[in-house]
Amino acid sequence: MTTHAFDTNAARNDVRAKVIDLASRLGHEKPALGDDDVIPKTGLLDSTGIMELIVWLETRFDVEIDQSDLTIENFGTVNAIVAYLAAHARPMA
Repeated sequence: MTTHAFDTNAARNDVRAKVIDLASRLGHEKPALGDDDVIPKTGLLDSTGIMELIVWLETRFDVEIDQSDLTIENFGTVNAIVAYLAAHARPMA
């Protein structure tokens, strides 16, 4: 039986791309996002965009995110999201 390790680099790229995609759909032209930028402080996503991101994370990374885990420490930056996913997501195939 083979197990697949969580690919943090791929996850980081996917998460960053999704935030930028959501920001573009909200009308931001050429949004930029660093991996340590605090997403809520950037103004790129509104509350609906953040919820869409959470739902996408659950689907994309096959993880159930508990409401109590929805903190700025876990989901405030791309790096925080990836660290949370690495600890909670099922391995990617």
